Amino acid sequence: MKFMQSASVTSSKMTLHFQVEEMLKKMDDIFIYSLLCVQKIMINDKHCFELYGYDIMLDDKLKPWLIETNASPSLTASNQEDYELKCRLLEDTLNVVDMEGRLTGKEKRIGGYDLMWNDGPVTLEEGGLDCMSAPTYTTNTHLGCYNDRDKQLKQLFRSLQMAKKTTT
Repeated sequence: MKFMQSASVTSSKMTLHFQVEEMLKKMDDIFIYSLLCVQKIMINDKHCFELYGYDIMLDDKLKPWLIETNASPSLTASNQEDYELKCRLLEDTLNVVDMEGRLTGKEKRIGGYDLMWNDGPVTLEEGGLDCMSAPTYTTNTHLGCYNDRDKQLKQLFRSLQMAKKTTT
């Protein structure tokens, strides 16, 4: 009987793991499809950008439901953790905007941002991410993974700097 209980716990953990992975995939779908729906009316100017915020609710089966999408969401912080999160968001946003011209335009990940769509889905190619498990989906997203964004940004800018040195 003890073995049966252990197998049952393992099975329920696997089911929860699968549900969480499915939830993350469906959230990625929400981001992509909601933007595809409005792409014809979005500002299409390479000299400006817009930040969107998503309010998503999860039901008891971990199914994500889009409540609303905010253009130019509030960046007012309600506590220290919120303040730090929004500062990192702004730093990553400015890195994506790339006012210094350091990026090549081929990057798939910059800080906390993942390039998921570029005239079609962008696929996940890099491994070694600290995720629950290897993702079963192929979209270039790290939702649900640990992101050491400082390390990722240092590696990105170091490799870009080295590439510039070799070309000059």
